[in-house]
Amino acid sequence: MSRIKNFLSNMVYNLKETVIRFPVTIAFLASLSGVMFLIIEDYSSLDIDSLSRYMFAGIFGALLATLVRFMLERFEGIRNSFLYYGLTIVLTLGYYIFLTDDEFSNAMFIHLMVISFALFAAYLYLPSSKNAVNFGDVALAHFKAAFTSILYGIVLYLGIAAIISAIDILLYDIDYKSYAHAANIIFIFFTPLYYLSLLPKFNSIDEDDTAKKEVSFMYPKFLDILVSYITIPLITAFTAVLIIYFIKILVTGVWPVGQVGPMVLGYSATGYFIYILSSNLDNKFSLLFRKLFPLILIPLVVMQFVSSYIRIDAYGITESRYYIVLFGIFSLVCALILIFGKKKNPNTIVLLSAIFALISIIPPLDAFSVSKSSQEKRLTEILVRNKMIVNGEIVKKTDISVDDKFEITNISNYMHGMGYLDDMEWFPQQYADNYYGNFKEIYGFEQYYDRRIPGQEEMPYVNAMLNEGEIINIENYDVFFEINIHNKREPDEDIGEFTLKGKNYIIRQIFDERGNITISVSDGVGTVIEIPMEEFIDGLFENKNEIKGTMNQENLTIEKQNDELKIKLLVKDINVDKYNPDDIYIYANIFMFAAVMP
Repeated sequence: MSRIKNFLSNMVYNLKETVIRFPVTIAFLASLSGVMFLIIEDYSSLDIDSLSRYMFAGIFGALLATLVRFMLERFEGIRNSFLYYGLTIVLTLGYYIFLTDDEFSNAMFIHLMVISFALFAAYLYLPSSKNAVNFGDVALAHFKAAFTSILYGIVLYLGIAAIISAIDILLYDIDYKSYAHAANIIFIFFTPLYYLSLLPKFNSIDEDDTAKKEVSFMYPKFLDILVSYITIPLITAFTAVLIIYFIKILVTGVWPVGQVGPMVLGYSATGYFIYILSSNLDNKFSLLFRKLFPLILIPLVVMQFVSSYIRIDAYGITESRYYIVLFGIFSLVCALILIFGKKKNPNTIVLLSAIFALISIIPPLDAFSVSKSSQEKRLTEILVRNKMIVNGEIVKKTDISVDDKFEITNISNYMHGMGYLDDMEWFPQQYADNYYGNFKEIYGFEQYYDRRIPGQEEMPYVNAMLNEGEIINIENYDVFFEINIHNKREPDEDIGEFTLKGKNYIIRQIFDERGNITISVSDGVGTVIEIPMEEFIDGLFENKNEIKGTMNQENLTIEKQNDELKIKLLVKDINVDKYNPDDIYIYANIFMFAAVMP
């Protein structure tokens, strides 16, 4: 009992000290937890997009406040800490105003991820700047603190979730949102707080702080074994595979395209992480890895550059390709520093990563500006070549090549998703609110995704969805509801039921040995009506060159009636795969209308 008591008392003491040490960070974490509470409750009077903006700004503020705290500890001569914390709040407000949007966007999310990474890398680097503290010790302390706090958080949440579940089952009903609220408090507030409480004051010479540093800087035996004898051999084996593939490329002269860039990026990131984590180890495996990894990485990064060049030359620059190339440059610079640098201090890796991250979000060389310019140029060139831009306005055309339809569809969809399309002078703004539904009105053809191999007779798959912009007419029907069909479930499975004029009806899906589905409606005595889906699905495959994409109601409707019932099926979305014609895959969500015949 004394050990548990000491553990709990030490934890409470450390948490109190952490609140005093990181007051602004804790305030931001508390506000984040409060905003998440409102999001979970989903009050109708609150705008979720506005709350999301607060969340994004709060995350930025918490990380910036942590960076400021480490800066004040590293440079003890700095006075007026309140001034720096006040500046933190001002910058957070600026982030909210200028770097968050009224609606969630990919750009907003990427900005947050990159800035968060840069701030984390900066406060990881600060204690060891000018070699004030061994960076390997700092990195180890952060890793141990993060691992411990996350593990405690998971165990704590599982325990509380089990208690909530037991009360819900055995005693009385508990709102299902209780699980989300527990996760919110534990993972958004407690886990970061406990993580910070485990971090020592790296640059302090106080006796108590020095004792805490010694504990934090101790390399656990299990981690030594994990890094030296498991992780390093695994990445060595992966390195061998990449080297063999590199030799194969040199022999065959066939350069890779899409798959190598992300693979080398992941390898490089993992390698540098292990390099930093093993920087305090002096066994043979660790020493050999730190000596050879930068040397081996250089030709692999060159291979990544060639792969990226091929993709960019064919498809232009996107944010993902931008970051792959940027990370390749970062990896190459770090490798050269680790090879030729005198001190070979791994804190250089973290400092450079923060600098490169900031470069990627500062115009005009940021990922978004470069990607937007590249894709704008590609789309405009295709439209001009097909005479689809006249006097600055878009002209609809149907008689263009399937390759150009494919390119226009993909580039236009990408630019719409990133919010770039609205900035194009020729884009008709009246179609912006329902872009996918109005795609044909903009370009003159349905969205096209099938770049088929010449001579291929039929697509083995089709995807179609209902145009969300159309109004659904329920006139002449008594009930309207949604069902789901999937031919990989149990045969003759009930998928719904409805009641008309006091009579209960059961809806079942029935499928044959090939997977063709028939929707059956019975009244408990026998089958009342059956609606086969095979003819409808065959109709989706009639046009082998045009994928169906977004379609109107007329093309997605099946109607059938008899003396008792009138049924209409309106397909909301459907996926069909006929790669194996003897084992068809069908998945669909369907609006079902039913009425009793007079």
